[in-house]
Amino acid sequence: MPIITVSHQKGGVGKSTLAYNIAVELSKKYPVEVVDLDVQETVSSYNRIRKLMGQEGLNVKIFTSDDDLLYYYNNVDEKTIVVVDSGGFDSALNRLSILAADFLLTPVSSEFTELLGLEKYKQILEQISIQSGNKVITNVVLNKINPSQKHFDEIVDFINESPYFIKLNSILRRRVDFANSVAHGFSVNELDATSESAKEFNQLLQEIIDKGITNG
Repeated sequence: MPIITVSHQKGGVGKSTLAYNIAVELSKKYPVEVVDLDVQETVSSYNRIRKLMGQEGLNVKIFTSDDDLLYYYNNVDEKTIVVVDSGGFDSALNRLSILAADFLLTPVSSEFTELLGLEKYKQILEQISIQSGNKVITNVVLNKINPSQKHFDEIVDFINESPYFIKLNSILRRRVDFANSVAHGFSVNELDATSESAKEFNQLLQEIIDKGITNG
């Protein structure tokens, strides 16, 4: 029962859109459930639109209790892939989902202010690692990047220098397809499988699959 947690203590980095797209695409081949921990319940909103548009909806669950969430993680069917959209803040629920993850994914932009957010998130991962006795490592993907930007030396150097971060090869550019697709309840693949957005997202999804996450 793999758990994919999309996590960052900073909001506005694109966690919900990535979690939704990952869940939709994986659900076409595997049993998938989504845990929506975002206070805005963004994935839940996307899913309601999805069903209104006649698409098959995702199985989305919402938790407000640490005990209930822990019980769920300990008892969910072992063949089910769980995709977690964590909130853009630090909380017990989000830390529990970080610790439970088999694959931790953190989207970041290339803006200078992102370094401040990553530094805070690194401290959170360090605290969780010390408290649990297990080193927690997240896979960082550059997300919402300007299509014309070619160099990301500052943010890449920061990622590579941290023992808690691994940079993925995928780069997701800032494109209107992501906004347009969720507005209709679609993934970017369902909106236009030939688009640059779909190609970039599929590269990320393949990286996740290549790490064995779908093997249970």
